[in-house]
Amino acid sequence: MVLIMVTSWFPPSKSAEAGKKYLEVMKKYPTESFEKPVLLVGARATKDGMKTISITEAKKGDLEKLLNIEMKRMLMFGAVEGFRYEIETYLSGAEAMPMVGLGMPE
Repeated sequence: MVLIMVTSWFPPSKSAEAGKKYLEVMKKYPTESFEKPVLLVGARATKDGMKTISITEAKKGDLEKLLNIEMKRMLMFGAVEGFRYEIETYLSGAEAMPMVGLGMPE
């Protein structure tokens, strides 16, 4: 299983605009059959502004499709002044441990 984590930041003054854009984005690009949301959205205020995260599991063989749709979603936020984002991929522990010759405990 591969996890995709999208982190975004934006100024607090743009919270309402970012929220409206999120609704627009999810209407245009709703959750697809090849993605499994682990955390649809989490948000918090930081000293640098608002920070959100989402975590989605890519179904086997669908990583490229998931990365493409996440990029399309994030590009729609470009109109929100000060909006920044990062897309990261993570392996599960069960997939990562064998790479170093270990297994996950059961």
